[in-house]
Amino acid sequence: MIQPWQLLETRDGFRNQWLHVTLDRVRLPNEAHYEYTTIRRDKPGVAVAVIDAQGQLLLEREYRLPVDEIIYQLPGGLADACEDLASGMRRELREETGIQAGQLHHLGSFWNNPASSNGQCHIFLCRDFEVGLPTDHDAAEFLSWEWRGLSWVKAAVADGRIRDRVVLCALAYLWLAGEID
Repeated sequence: MIQPWQLLETRDGFRNQWLHVTLDRVRLPNEAHYEYTTIRRDKPGVAVAVIDAQGQLLLEREYRLPVDEIIYQLPGGLADACEDLASGMRRELREETGIQAGQLHHLGSFWNNPASSNGQCHIFLCRDFEVGLPTDHDAAEFLSWEWRGLSWVKAAVADGRIRDRVVLCALAYLWLAGEID
């Protein structure tokens, strides 16, 4: 039978504005002690699938250092502690793209990587929006955005051009919600 581990001690390893790394000493179900490294996120992630009247999905392009590639991703980021998820998503979308979201529909959430992190991301759908507001990028945020048809997006996932977990999860949630075939 699978049993939870018992947390015995947590020590800080590193903390910044994005994440908190802890060294967790645990007792395993077989009574052995083990040190586990956990990446903790104090803020929830938010991302949005913006779909226009022609059925195209808004995708961003941004360089990501850990994978050393310019990737396709959805607009998103971290909700601040003082804001609800939808407000955080609206803020991130406007800052990154200059698009003001109207009504948002929460599609679902997922763990980023539960083997190493408690980070969670919430996916929204937006079909009601206004384009053309000023952007306000973070200091290390150099990105562009473009509209892509869903058939192109599906092909890009199939051939490996899109490998971002948030895009993949958003497509799954859109499919489950009956928004795409």
